[in-house]
Amino acid sequence: MSLVVNTNMGSQIAQRNLFNAGNTLSTTMQRLSSGLRINSAADDAAGLSLAKKLSAQVSASSVAKSNAQTGINMIQTGESDLAVIQDNLQRMRDLSVQASNGVYSSSERKMLNSEFQNRISEIDRIAKSSKFSSTNLLDGSITGSLNLQIGTDNIAGQDTIDISSIFKNFKAGQGVMPTVSNSSVSTASLATIQISAMSTAISAVSSARSLMGATINRLQGAISRIDTKKENMASSLSVIQDADVASESANLTRTQILKQAATAMLTQANQTPQLALRLLQ
Repeated sequence: MSLVVNTNMGSQIAQRNLFNAGNTLSTTMQRLSSGLRINSAADDAAGLSLAKKLSAQVSASSVAKSNAQTGINMIQTGESDLAVIQDNLQRMRDLSVQASNGVYSSSERKMLNSEFQNRISEIDRIAKSSKFSSTNLLDGSITGSLNLQIGTDNIAGQDTIDISSIFKNFKAGQGVMPTVSNSSVSTASLATIQISAMSTAISAVSSARSLMGATINRLQGAISRIDTKKENMASSLSVIQDADVASESANLTRTQILKQAATAMLTQANQTPQLALRLLQ
C-alpha cells in the first residue's frame, strides 16, 4: 500500500470495524438485558410477526381457560341446588309412602301434608333463587344459547361450547314440574298417587344432574387441552423470541475483544501518515 497523507485507508477500515463491533455489542447487551432475542422488527421481522401472534394466542388461552372454569362454576351452582331439591323430593316421597298407610287418621295426614306442602314451597324457592351472577338457572328462563368461549379464535363449533341444553326447558319449581305442583297427601289415595309422582320427579332431577356432570367433565377435558396447547405455544414462542443467554454471553465477550482491537488498530492507523514526515526530513 502506498504511503499517502490525504486518504488514510487503514483508519477508515479500522473505523468501519469499530462501528460494526459497537453495533453488535449494543445488540448483544440489549438481548442480555431484556432476555429477548427479538427486541425490534430489525432483529427478525418474520420472527417478530410470528412471536406476536403466538403471544396473543398464549394470552387468549389463559382467558379461554378462565371462561371454561367459570362455566364449570355455573353448572356446579345449579347442580348443587338440584341436589337439595332432590333431597326434598326424596323426603316428599317418604311422606307419600307414610301417608298411604291406612292406620293414619285425617288429622295425622294433615300434619304430614303440611310438611309435604312446605317441601313444595322450598323447592319453588330454590328454583327461583338459583342464580349465577344475574343468570337464573332453574326457573326455565334460559331459552337461547349460552355459549362458553373456550377457544382463542371465533370459529363456529370449534371455539365455543353451548351449555344452554342443561338448563333450557327445565324448571324445578312449584307449578312447573307437573308431578310436584298441586300435589297433596291429605288422603291415602292422593298419597298413593304421589309415590309414583315423586319417583318421576326424582328421576327427572337425576337426569338433569347427570347431564350437568357430563358437561362438567367435558369442560374439564377442554381445560386440560387448553393447558397443553398453551404449553406448546409458549415453548414455540420461547424458541422464536427468547435470547440464548449462553450464546449471547459468548458474543458479548467476542465483540468486546473486537471492539478493543479495532480501537487499538484505529490508534495505530491514525499514526501511519506521520511516517511521511520522516521521508521529508
